[in-house]
Amino acid sequence: MQEKYNVVLSGRHPAADAHQVAQKLATLFKCTPEQAGRLLSQPACVVKKDVTADVADKYKRAIESTGAQCIIQLAPQEAPLDFDVVPVLSAAPTPVSSSPYVSAGGVGVQIASGVAADAIQAPAAVSTPASAHAAPSAVTSAPAVQPRSASASSLPRQEAIQIFVGKNHGYFERKWKEAAQRKHQLSWNWAAFLVGFGWMGYRKMYLYSWIFIGVVVAELIAELVIGVPSSITSSINLGIAIGFGLKGNAWYQQYVNQRVNQILASHAPEQARIELARQGGTNIGAAVGFVAALLVLLGMIGVIAEG
Repeated sequence: MQEKYNVVLSGRHPAADAHQVAQKLATLFKCTPEQAGRLLSQPACVVKKDVTADVADKYKRAIESTGAQCIIQLAPQEAPLDFDVVPVLSAAPTPVSSSPYVSAGGVGVQIASGVAADAIQAPAAVSTPASAHAAPSAVTSAPAVQPRSASASSLPRQEAIQIFVGKNHGYFERKWKEAAQRKHQLSWNWAAFLVGFGWMGYRKMYLYSWIFIGVVVAELIAELVIGVPSSITSSINLGIAIGFGLKGNAWYQQYVNQRVNQILASHAPEQARIELARQGGTNIGAAVGFVAALLVLLGMIGVIAEG
């Protein structure tokens, strides 16, 4: 029998900002930042039960990308299969919602369709699986156990884009809508204009950043070797910056659509949510790294030219 694992949320990283972690975790779990904050305040909380090591590792990386801490524990052999657990409030039959409501440590969270209903629940549920099979007479404490539907609903595209973009999604959504109403479909982005290749790296469009660095290096070599006037190279750089400012939002939209399409086509809904959060978002380290790489290359070329 293949070993199964539980993924446990264990608070936030000490160096991470509590507000930002709660915001990112709320986007990942589809709950409010206040609910995510209360989950982070708990010592431990199982967010996924009875999964393979590969799936558990993907959950762990997605959660840690928000600034939260996560551990993987070997699931008990007698652990039940993956069920959607819905608390029973009365003895009368109750209709089961497509978006189950799960309570963890006093925090009620509405889980989006396509996300495992055991995504947020107290660790006690793992250590006492027999409670899920208690006698029907214990109405107030026994949960109603309903096997998960074999055909999970697909993740809405708009929601997928929001998860992938992450920070400043509202800004880009507004810019894309404004551009769609124009014939030329252009919109201005100051960050792309001022620090184009750094902004591209920040938004994980690494190819664009390397292309810009290659152009700048080629210009410098042409200026030093061929004697191209610096006024021409400066004009070229200004034109590139203006192009980044005008087309940056459109290029990012194209990049987002391409990546989201690939992820949705190759992953089940709950796995897609993890991959969207992992592959999307921002990378401040990449932005700094590209700036440093350009400065190092320019310095090396300058030293070689002087020699």
